[in-house]
Amino acid sequence: MSRRSEPSRPFRRLWAIVTSAAVSAGLTLLPTAAAHAEGVASVSLHVSVAGSDRAAGTSARPYRTIERAQKTARALARTKRVAVRVVVHGGTYHLQRTLRFDARDSGSAHTPVSYTAAPGERVVLSGGRTLTPRWHDHTEKVKVADIGAGLDFDELFLDGKRQILARYPNFDPDQAILGGTAADAISPSRIARWKNPATGLVRALHNGMWGGNSYKITGVREDGTAQLAWVGDNNRGSGMHTTYRMVENIFEELDAPGEWFYDKPAGKLYFYAPEGADLSTARIETAERDELIRVVGEGPDRPVRHLTFSGFTFTQTHRTLFDHPYEKLQLGDWAIARTGAVYLKNTEHVDVRDSRFDQVGGNAVFLDGYNSRNAVAGNEFSHSGASDVAIIGNPDAVREPSTWDAFRTTITDTTPGPKSENYPRDVVVRDNWMHDNGQFEKQTSGVQMSMSRRITVSGNTIHDGPRACIDINDGTWGGHVIENNDIFNCVKETSDHGPVNAWGRDRFWPLDAGDATKKSYAKLDAMETTVIRHNRIWHSSHWDIDLDDGSSNYLIENNLLLNGGVKLREGFHRTVRNNVFVNGGAHFHVWYADNGDVIENNVFATDDPYDLIGVDMAKSRPVIDKNVFWNNGKSVADIDDAWRAQGLDAGSVIADPQFTGSNPFTDPKKLDYTVAAGSPALGLGFENIAMDGFGKAGAPTPPPLQWRAAPTDPYKSLAEPLLGATATQIYSDEIKSSVGLTDYDGLVLKTVPEDSYAYRSGLRVNDVIREINGRKVTDRTSYWTPYNKLAAGGAVELAVWRNQAADAVTFAKPSGTETLNNTSGTAFAGNWSLSVNRGAGDLADDVHYTTSDGASASLTFHGTGVAVLGEKFSDQGSVEVFVDGASQGLVDTTAATRQVQAEIFGIEGLTAGEHTVQIVKRSGQYTTLDGFKVTD
Repeated sequence: MSRRSEPSRPFRRLWAIVTSAAVSAGLTLLPTAAAHAEGVASVSLHVSVAGSDRAAGTSARPYRTIERAQKTARALARTKRVAVRVVVHGGTYHLQRTLRFDARDSGSAHTPVSYTAAPGERVVLSGGRTLTPRWHDHTEKVKVADIGAGLDFDELFLDGKRQILARYPNFDPDQAILGGTAADAISPSRIARWKNPATGLVRALHNGMWGGNSYKITGVREDGTAQLAWVGDNNRGSGMHTTYRMVENIFEELDAPGEWFYDKPAGKLYFYAPEGADLSTARIETAERDELIRVVGEGPDRPVRHLTFSGFTFTQTHRTLFDHPYEKLQLGDWAIARTGAVYLKNTEHVDVRDSRFDQVGGNAVFLDGYNSRNAVAGNEFSHSGASDVAIIGNPDAVREPSTWDAFRTTITDTTPGPKSENYPRDVVVRDNWMHDNGQFEKQTSGVQMSMSRRITVSGNTIHDGPRACIDINDGTWGGHVIENNDIFNCVKETSDHGPVNAWGRDRFWPLDAGDATKKSYAKLDAMETTVIRHNRIWHSSHWDIDLDDGSSNYLIENNLLLNGGVKLREGFHRTVRNNVFVNGGAHFHVWYADNGDVIENNVFATDDPYDLIGVDMAKSRPVIDKNVFWNNGKSVADIDDAWRAQGLDAGSVIADPQFTGSNPFTDPKKLDYTVAAGSPALGLGFENIAMDGFGKAGAPTPPPLQWRAAPTDPYKSLAEPLLGATATQIYSDEIKSSVGLTDYDGLVLKTVPEDSYAYRSGLRVNDVIREINGRKVTDRTSYWTPYNKLAAGGAVELAVWRNQAADAVTFAKPSGTETLNNTSGTAFAGNWSLSVNRGAGDLADDVHYTTSDGASASLTFHGTGVAVLGEKFSDQGSVEVFVDGASQGLVDTTAATRQVQAEIFGIEGLTAGEHTVQIVKRSGQYTTLDGFKVTD
């Protein structure tokens, strides 16, 4: 050996240290030329299903288990002078216990430790076991085998495919919600068929469809109903949906191909095999481990560092839904089981790369508490039982945390930022394909974040999940970057949610304080701006990006938003700029005063760019300008003189944005929305968005657009006067979302002027009247019927829904004359039609009219007089009026010139009390009803 090629003295000392460690572990090492050059030794240890733990761990003589290789890797890593690579060769490794890693497994930046599948070989880490059942006939279709009593599994796999735990109703792949549901899933008549109901598990949606709610059946009451124990999988309570529910793990429901049932005490496995399956040769496996890999450091000051897992297939973990506790996550809707197939806590630079998570029973990757500069990259996540990647901090890092069970309305700690180090930060989730998550749990997503900071979610394709595809559960502590993702087919089983969903229910949001005070506190938790940029998001419903309940400090730019739009509810400091909205718009819900929002330089290809609920622009004072609106040459709602008179969209235009290529209004498959050089959008400052670079290369792309039709029933949305305020029914999902209800019952107050009797009585904008004097209010009629029968001065006791909580308002019914709309408790008989855009003044913008002689309209009221308001014109004729059943004769409603809201009949001097007035069309082309004036 020449002097030039000899190892240096420091390297010879290093090699002596490493060799000594290797010899003590029974391993012989050879230095490499690269190691000479870098002064660092690099060692590969090998594992094979055909190896032996007494072997040397070389490629020729590999170990049998990963645990044995880990022992040697720890000895080598302890020197801090050698990079260790554990190479696991092809095959399935059924883990008898979770692989646990701690600080002893750490590498360093120059000498990392990695566990990797051998290149080109499929390495499966399974949380189950292979069964060798000897099948016998139980029935013609169902086989049975004795596999031993007391096993803990609730997933069964046939040749690697998850099978169906015996259930009712039977699984139907065409039914999106829970694979099929039935209102009678746990009815007494059905329960009566079951020998042992206590094996049963109920999976359902939350009663507001805000995720899932699941239960164990613990017994049966005397009336035949099920005793249920809620597992706690929803932050918003245990309410079960009346229709969207199913039951599983009941032996008597084993009646369809693919279904199975395990009699745990008897040790018998029953299986109705899928058609064509050969059970004599099939591979039957269980799922028993909750976790496959668990990496836990001693604390933020002693984390596990520089450790990588790559190339594996992780599969067959136990469902966590019924065997793991759930924790409520701040004031977001989600509750979570802190576990995952790969679980990381107190780690730095610990990566999960280029792997496949296939049909795991719960979360796939869970980053719990302190985790810094980790990466989850290049993986495929398929059919996870819960979320694919959950990045969740600890409540002890949050100053004055709240949940729905412990709601804070005051602030005592105004220190910004986290309280401890127990939260994830600077984590990257990149270049993954994530699909079909939430197979069992429904409050799940591709990427879920809570109590974390500066998380980057980039270049992923995420699709087909029951709820959000990306969820930011709270504003703590912001700084996230959501970019270059392709997101579609989300929120498939739930409602009131967006594919990208966020809540800002931080310290400021539940405060009993004014808007200015809330604004001053808004960045205590949402410290850094969260950026959502250059994503392609497709949604079949209302909003692609849902910034709900106080979400603050966001920048939304350069996104292609298909079929949906952006919702901004409450919150402060949101900028929405340079986005392309197609078949969707900007939804402004319940805005604070002086909120600091900016909506500019966007292109809207839609008929309705703005949807306002509970917003006073004069108070909110947003900047909304330099946008382009286009409805394929048709009219565009909202952008009128009254809108611009408020200083909104003064510099915006309604014009063809000149998209290159096809027209989106006729080409639903269009995905390129580049605007041409002469586009008016460019003249206003819009800059073209790159129409490539979305998602993971080779992954699926969004489906075609679904242009939405206009609402078919305008009646529910008609505003009507109510004590000087205006009210409507809850006519849309947007309204239901804005008030935070689980149903459509009640009247919502759209406007409540401060000089109105409604305001002086304690009612406010966005209040929902749910009861009047103990009677449920479902629609306008159920409110007005009892109200109209009350005497002046009578007590009106309202149960209202305000700020997502129950409240009460009591006042005296006013005396004098009150104007009531034609919809306000009026009973119609015969053929009447509704016409909008014909009213004015005190009454709502609508009338009822009929062309049928004999059609009638009546109102029951308490008072001493009433006037019937209608139309007088040459096409009107005569009506007969009845008061308390007695005819008052014919009334002529003709006139030379049209008079609307004219008094066509009036009567005074009635005895104070309850009366009924009725009009009946007798002649003429039309009879029109605008409303009534009642005097009490």
